[in-house]
Amino acid sequence: MSHCDHCNVDLPDAPRLCPLCQNVPTGAPDGECRFPPLPRPENPPGRILLAKIGFGSVCAVAVCATVNLIMPSGGWWSLFVLAGIACLWADFAVMFRKRKNIPKSILWQVAIVFLIAHLWDRFTGFLGWSVDYVFPLLCTCALIAMTLAAKIQRLPIRNYILYLVLDCILGIVSFVLILAGVVSAVLPSAICFCASVIFFAALLFFQGDALWAEFQRRMHL
Repeated sequence: MSHCDHCNVDLPDAPRLCPLCQNVPTGAPDGECRFPPLPRPENPPGRILLAKIGFGSVCAVAVCATVNLIMPSGGWWSLFVLAGIACLWADFAVMFRKRKNIPKSILWQVAIVFLIAHLWDRFTGFLGWSVDYVFPLLCTCALIAMTLAAKIQRLPIRNYILYLVLDCILGIVSFVLILAGVVSAVLPSAICFCASVIFFAALLFFQGDALWAEFQRRMHL
């Protein structure tokens, strides 16, 4: 075993220098490792992917801003790129925070994506595409996505029935928008209304007890 004469301690694992005083130890190493090997810290794949996406976002904004500065005749279109990436990260942050509850995360995505789309629609002249197409499409896809996620994960009905009901209510709002004359493209909203009514009726007729029990639990009745 190596020995440090300066510190008067034995040094296992044959270090080249004494870790205390940095002097050269004496003696012959015994070649035996007395401590278990420590695993090297590795970044999880999710963090690596997040870092790559973040780096790509910064590069995209920098390149677009540089091109916009060189050729400013088309207006400040790079601000739209910056706003789009910012909206993407805001939506991703909400999805990441709600990742443990997939049905709840899906419902949050409906709200966040529609809000972002509506703001874009408003700031670009309000052509109505956010209400005509985005809102009914989000509600309809959310109903299907929640059902599939629940079946794949084999979730108990009480874990997602309330979120299904809330999404059905949002889908029924499409009918109200049609009656109010807000919607110009009727077909997407009509399909969304039909799907929402069918899903809601299925919940009432086949899962009515579970729905009432969840309502009582939520309202502390």
